[in-house]
Amino acid sequence: MTEHDDVHPRGIPAASSATAATSASSREARPVRNAATDDGVSVRQRLLDQALALICKRGFNGFSYRDLAERVGVKTSSIHYYFPTKEDLALEAVNEYSARIARHIASIDTALPIREQAEQYLAPWRSGCKAEQVCLAGMLAAESESLPPSVHAALQGFHRLNEEWLAGLLERAAAEVGDLPEGTTAEALAKVLFGALQNGLVSARLFGQTDRVEPAAGLLLAAVSRHGQQLAASVPHAVKTAA
Repeated sequence: MTEHDDVHPRGIPAASSATAATSASSREARPVRNAATDDGVSVRQRLLDQALALICKRGFNGFSYRDLAERVGVKTSSIHYYFPTKEDLALEAVNEYSARIARHIASIDTALPIREQAEQYLAPWRSGCKAEQVCLAGMLAAESESLPPSVHAALQGFHRLNEEWLAGLLERAAAEVGDLPEGTTAEALAKVLFGALQNGLVSARLFGQTDRVEPAAGLLLAAVSRHGQQLAASVPHAVKTAA
């Protein structure tokens, strides 16, 4: 016997057809948490993936829940079910983006040659540049005044994740190929390099040039090479004054 039969299994009359229809309608209108789509990806994950794409392209203030709903093929009420406010969505987007980058960084074997480690770190920056894809953290940082403290903290964490890894790479390089340029520290140089990579992605979109990240990539590779001392002549003031 199914839920659509007229009699309850224990002989109690089932609800009227009108009541049953209303109940069924309510169930259909209410999203099922983490319900999967035809491709096996949960609705929540599809919303998050499309939100990441929209933020990277338009920024936090450049799209609405209606835009997101149209991309995923759901009602806006479904988005509110998973992400009650747009600020909630922004926080989850930053956390997801940070987690992906963290996994990439963690996958880099520190036993590899230093230059190879740098090349692997640069891979997503280069692919993003070719796709004219601005870093999500860089895009949101420019709109930080309209974002809550929780998102600020998540964005700061993303910056620290990258800067600390780069500083560690530079320190390992210094131990292998010699000291860093005079008057610099690994921490200061890491901030300069990370900022340069971010700018490369932004300017790639502005100029429509898919190689705009290469100058920053070249600086990083020079910094971890035996010719890294030449870097002092390239960015002396920026490195020495980086906070």
